[in-house]
Amino acid sequence: MSKGRTSKQRAGHRNRPQFSRRSRALWFGLAAVVVLGGAVFLASAPFRPPAATSPAASASQQVLVSMAGFEPSRLQARAGQDVALTFVNADSQFHVDGGGWHQFRIEALNIDVRIAPKSQKTVNLGSLPAGNYEFYCDICCGGKENPSMRGVLEVRG
Repeated sequence: MSKGRTSKQRAGHRNRPQFSRRSRALWFGLAAVVVLGGAVFLASAPFRPPAATSPAASASQQVLVSMAGFEPSRLQARAGQDVALTFVNADSQFHVDGGGWHQFRIEALNIDVRIAPKSQKTVNLGSLPAGNYEFYCDICCGGKENPSMRGVLEVRG
């Protein structure tokens, strides 16, 4: 027989510290507050205003380009501010007219950007002077003469 050991100790159980019912409730409550606080913070993200940017920050816009034209076809920027455009070309290389390639051309500013099929390309045009600048794609779909393959970049002073 074993000396002074209980049946639980003989069965291999060790003594574990026991938390009182009150301390367990306190820990559970604390964990619930942390989890709910995190959930509220994440859920409110779309409703918070964006972080303030300095006037010198780059104005970035996304432009979808396809055989249907530019979307949007009217772009706006501020004079003296860097203009960054991200072109997204969803057309495939199997298109018979131009092989899916597109172009963003502004003759007045000597800008000529070519966008490969099924790709995305970000271009910083730099700081532009005020004015209205016509842009177009002359690679496919009737080219420069097709009204859907044209647009205007409006740079305001």
